[in-house]
Amino acid sequence: MAEGQKGPNRFFNTGADASKYLVDGEIIHWQGKPATVVIIGRGALLVILALIYTISLWLGPKDAASIVVAFIACALMMIVDRRHGLIVGVIGIIIIPVVYLFGTSGAMALVLLIPLIYSLIYLLVHATYMTRVLFVITDQRIITRYGIFSLRYAELNLDRIQNVTVIQPWYERFLGYGDVFYATAGEEGGIDYQRPGIKLMSGGEITWEDVGNPFGVVKKVNEIIHSFESIQRGVGVVRSEVVNDADERLKQLNELSAEGLISQQEYQQKRDEILKKL
Repeated sequence: MAEGQKGPNRFFNTGADASKYLVDGEIIHWQGKPATVVIIGRGALLVILALIYTISLWLGPKDAASIVVAFIACALMMIVDRRHGLIVGVIGIIIIPVVYLFGTSGAMALVLLIPLIYSLIYLLVHATYMTRVLFVITDQRIITRYGIFSLRYAELNLDRIQNVTVIQPWYERFLGYGDVFYATAGEEGGIDYQRPGIKLMSGGEITWEDVGNPFGVVKKVNEIIHSFESIQRGVGVVRSEVVNDADERLKQLNELSAEGLISQQEYQQKRDEILKKL
């Protein structure tokens, strides 16, 4: 049984995928993924800026205004994405003087399209990625899965979570997303889905980056953890009562056997019955 997805990314629903990771009786309380506005929006913005860059140089490769627009587009691409935006922005800046000297005819037309092609591939890869990434909170653990060609998967039992932290700068708060960090009691198994190598080496933490409504996610996790702890305490109390009752009955049984009031066969039979109930 699952409560279903409650995050903001219903377009990229992954409810069917999560079910295969569940054990019998396990319940999904929340399911989501990185905010679409960040992952897909970033790629879409790169494509738009690359398109502006391409059109400005195509229409006026030696016009000062077109070159300024192209430079501004490259600078904005670097800001939009610190890694791929930086790459495509630098490529675009390198192409500008080449286009200025040789124009946009022939092979130069294809060179001019490099930033746009790169941005389109970036968008396609991240759109595919959004169909694979998976953040799940169940009544027993949190589950993290991501990857396009190589699958990375991690699960963390609720009793291993020491604390949950949210980091949400002002611009992320404005758009309604943030990063959720699960600090664990262990030294291994932590993964950061955007930088897996770093977190796999350091361990002790699982990171969900760019999660929509992060404080709602933390509230849900805390509710489940507290419920889980209450159940565990209740089980412990019941177990303790059962053990104490069994201990008292065994003492009485030993006294009856020592006084010869029951046979050895009866003693063994009753003893087995008491121990089976533990």
